[in-house]
Amino acid sequence: MKHSLSRIAAVALFSLFAVSAAQAGVETYRVHGTVQQVDAANGKVTLAQDAVTELGWPVRTMTYKVDGDNTLTGISAGQTVDATFTTTSPYQASIQFITPTAH
Repeated sequence: MKHSLSRIAAVALFSLFAVSAAQAGVETYRVHGTVQQVDAANGKVTLAQDAVTELGWPVRTMTYKVDGDNTLTGISAGQTVDATFTTTSPYQASIQFITPTAH
């Protein structure tokens, strides 16, 4: 029984390290902007956003895919927001978190 628990603990620990390593390879970025359109049915939001200097992106309007069913809850056109996203190209990015801001 002790060996079984040790094996389970070792597998759990290895899994935790594997997930952490996979997440460490994903680059995340932040953007500030104004919501232009929310398409909750298709999991998309369009932002008129500030530049993302880390990626060399200028000030622009961009439509993002949104990860998670509840990410757009409480988000509507006209709101100023901060968002955290990942990207694989200048034209494909996915928002993980979006939060209304006061400014």
